[in-house]
Amino acid sequence: MSEMQGSVDAGNPGGEAAPGQGQGSSQAWYGAYPEEVRGLVETKGWQSPVDAINSYSNLEKLLGADKAGRGLVLPKDDAPADEWGKVYDRLGRPKSADEYKLPIPDGDTGEFAKVAAGKFHELGLSAKQAQGLAEWWNATQAEMGSSQANSMAMNSEMEMEQLQKEWGPQYDANIEAGRRAARQFGVDAPMLEKMESALGTAEMLKFFAKIGKGMGEDTIVEGSSSGKFGISPEAARVRIQQLKADPEWTAKYLSGNADAKAELERLMRAGFPA
Repeated sequence: MSEMQGSVDAGNPGGEAAPGQGQGSSQAWYGAYPEEVRGLVETKGWQSPVDAINSYSNLEKLLGADKAGRGLVLPKDDAPADEWGKVYDRLGRPKSADEYKLPIPDGDTGEFAKVAAGKFHELGLSAKQAQGLAEWWNATQAEMGSSQANSMAMNSEMEMEQLQKEWGPQYDANIEAGRRAARQFGVDAPMLEKMESALGTAEMLKFFAKIGKGMGEDTIVEGSSSGKFGISPEAARVRIQQLKADPEWTAKYLSGNADAKAELERLMRAGFPA
């Protein structure tokens, strides 16, 4: 026995190769390890212990040293919510929906953000994901709102132009009649906007003009307070100017038409009360 062979036998009386030491071509370096370890090595294709160490080192760099040692296993799709909750928590989900701190647009009450935060937490979004989604949603809504407002404004202008052609010389009188009706019934600007959105600009103006003209016909009588609703002196004066600018009405008045004369007298009393 050579001196070298004696040294090996002394260090390993059983004659077995230590893990990591080969026994020639018939024994792989991982042959003495447990079966599951051998299977992993074969699957990974590691040619030596150094390969295994390098693989783990790379995993730490990718996931961080605190996560590399505890792998993340996804539950099945039909797993209970608490199992998925553990995964979401490890992926960065806040402890509660209140911690999302979602951005709220100017003028918004924040109620939608509260509801959204609850849903984000249920779905397992991280704080960064929730923030990005909320910012995208707010920007999209603002863009859609601006586009819708521009479209409504263009439609309103087109309807106004068409209405001017339809009403002709009576346009100003009808507009004033509509204003009178809106004032009488306490219809403020926000309510008018809602009605305009629902009916359209032209239909809304026609609606109030019809009411206003009906009020004028019933209320321009002797005494400023004897009618149902009354007519303002300003409205009466506007109507006088409109009649004077109407050639057809002027011709009737100059020819002695009784209705035209009576109408002007009623308007004069209302527009220039004593």
